[in-house]
Parts: sequence; C-alpha cells; structure tokens
Amino acid sequence: MRDTLRLEAGFNLYGNDMDESVTPWESAIAFAVSLSERDFIGRDALLAQRERGVQRRLVGVVLEGKGVMRAGAEILLDGQLAGHATSGAFSPTLGHSIALARLDRTDGVAEVVLRGRRLQVKIVKPPFVRNNTRAHRAL
Repeated sequence: MRDTLRLEAGFNLYGNDMDESVTPWESAIAFAVSLSERDFIGRDALLAQRERGVQRRLVGVVLEGKGVMRAGAEILLDGQLAGHATSGAFSPTLGHSIALARLDRTDGVAEVVLRGRRLQVKIVKPPFVRNNTRAHRAL
C-alpha cells in the first residue's frame, strides 16, 4: 500500500528510481539541488551535464488496458527499446497500471512489453494522482 501511494504521488524510491549511478537531472529531482549556493563534490559534473543536456530522464507511464507494469518492464518507442520501468504497480485510485520509467527519449508511439505482448501506453509527467484525482498530464 505504501509503495502504491508513493508511486501515485510520483515519488522516487532509492534503489529503484534513483541511486548513485544516476544524477538528479535523470531522476526528475533537480529541484532538490542548488548549483549556485555553495561548492560540493559532483557540482562540476552536474553543471557539465546540464550544459550537454540530459540523455535519460525519468517519466511517468500509464497503461489504461489490462496488465500491471513492474520494475524492469521494457518500454518501446516506435518499436525500439527506449528504456525500462523503474517502479510499477496497479493504481487503485486510477483503476489501471502506472509506472516510473527511465527513457533515453520520449517521442513516438509508446508501448510496454508485458509477458511477451506489446501494449500501448502513454508517457506522462508525474504525479499520477493528487487530492485523490487524476493529476498526470502528457509530456
């Protein structure tokens, strides 16, 4: 239940959606980092990545058909692998499956591979639910 609430709110879980191998820009938590207030280890790397542009980004994925997305599910864009779900569950509030996924692009027709089947999904901006109602919107 706690994991479902966290996912509906669009919150990251350390070890799934973020860890030491991804930056705040790649985990949709850039708001938590101030690059101007003080110097810190990794600041130069974050500045460089911001200048270069972020290659991967954490987005929301909504499956309105039958099935439940879980961590590791492949996300395809125009039939090509674009990334994987980092967290996924059935949303009782929305009545269908939702997931956070790290993708290297977000344009094109999106599908998730579940049990060998390709199912169409929507790429959205979390949170999925706010004040007990649908809150996600298209990217």
